Amino acid sequence: MALVMNDTDMEWMMEEIRPEGENYTAKAWGTIMGGTAEVLALGALSNVYCYVGVTTRSFVVAVLGTLDISKINGRVCIPFQDIEKVSVKRGLIPSQRIIKIKSKGIKMKISLVNNTITAKVKNQKGGMAGICEALEKLQ
Repeated sequence: MALVMNDTDMEWMMEEIRPEGENYTAKAWGTIMGGTAEVLALGALSNVYCYVGVTTRSFVVAVLGTLDISKINGRVCIPFQDIEKVSVKRGLIPSQRIIKIKSKGIKMKISLVNNTITAKVKNQKGGMAGICEALEKLQ
């Protein structure tokens, strides 16, 4: 059982849910904000950790277990063409970005931070930048 978010877990989890024929251009860890319908559907009432990635055509999220972050509790894969609305904004702390994304039946709010206290993901900053850049093009 993993105690912190890490590159090894991120790699195998994101690879497991990667859309066929696509490759990731950026990956990072994040937090799905409590109250998001998808989080509530998984039985969690508060924030849930996740790994987030973008390919050239899709936005992908591996929703992690609330008690065991070494397991995938849910999968979300949204082709860019199906995204109805997206916003990327700065959060309360300087290194935080808040992503709001809406698609057919899916509405999510995800926080990304460039923080290594709760995670051992080496390229978090670069991954965040790549994800935000890809999504900002869709705004």
